[in-house]
Amino acid sequence: MTSAKKSVLKRIVVIIIAVLIFFSAISMVATKIVYDNIFERYDTKIEIPATLSDMVNERERKEYYSGQNMLTGYLYRADINNSQNGLIIIAPGFHAGTDNYLWQIKSLLDYGWSVFVFDTTGSCESEGESSVGFAQILPDMEATIKYIEKNNRFGYNDIVLLGHSRGGYAACCALEYDYDIAAVISVSGINSAMEGVIGSAVDYVGPLAYGNYGFLWMYQAMLFGSKTLNTNADEAISNSDVPVLIIHGENDTEVPLDEFSIISHSDEITSKKVEYLICSEPYQNGHTDLLFNKDGTANDKLMAEINDFLIKNIN
Repeated sequence: MTSAKKSVLKRIVVIIIAVLIFFSAISMVATKIVYDNIFERYDTKIEIPATLSDMVNERERKEYYSGQNMLTGYLYRADINNSQNGLIIIAPGFHAGTDNYLWQIKSLLDYGWSVFVFDTTGSCESEGESSVGFAQILPDMEATIKYIEKNNRFGYNDIVLLGHSRGGYAACCALEYDYDIAAVISVSGINSAMEGVIGSAVDYVGPLAYGNYGFLWMYQAMLFGSKTLNTNADEAISNSDVPVLIIHGENDTEVPLDEFSIISHSDEITSKKVEYLICSEPYQNGHTDLLFNKDGTANDKLMAEINDFLIKNIN
């Protein structure tokens, strides 16, 4: 090969590398912009129904740290004369706060279960300039469990994890760690952080999100570490002998039943202590509406199923 041809080839290679670097830089910047928009701080104020005002007024406010941010949680104690002596920790979904689940809390209290619910980092009454990312709920859940354990479980024997959507993912993933958990209930749960992020990114930029999959993974790994990012619900369930109830709506369009959901990975779950409940009732078979009756109160049938599961699996 002549020196002239070598020189031309070298210039072509340099140009190709420069173009790749340029587009990689653009993709990384675009990824961060989209990511930060998805996980910006979330604040909302829920109007408290008058019929629940006494319940809300009697709750106990708790504050504790997750990393550098102070989280806010609330403890609702069941009537001591009707108590199951169990505490249910509710992990909220994305863009939801403690007061989004007041009717479900009331139902659980009526069944005799005490409840602890918390706002995640960057949401509602908890600190944080942003909600950081999908996987942030894992360290928030860990901080919550450790805080409750440190405070002698507030006097309760059994700890149950109940999560909705992102919270359902966190409730199952907590089984990966050495906590004394009596049971787990996941409602509309998503299986992994990457599936959650890709689903949200597609809503912003369409199928282009899949082209940036690698950058999304790297950015999250920088934020949370690869171990946290690679903690998936199906694997955590399979590695545990804790009873788990997986609930999902057949018409869920946010976390479709056949993709992203924990149920879509059921063939990979090896635990023998898992039960599945698919909600098919019209107007109670979606991502969030499965939790509610038409009048906005808690879905009585679903809450009864949850209580039956707990009574059956907790001594």
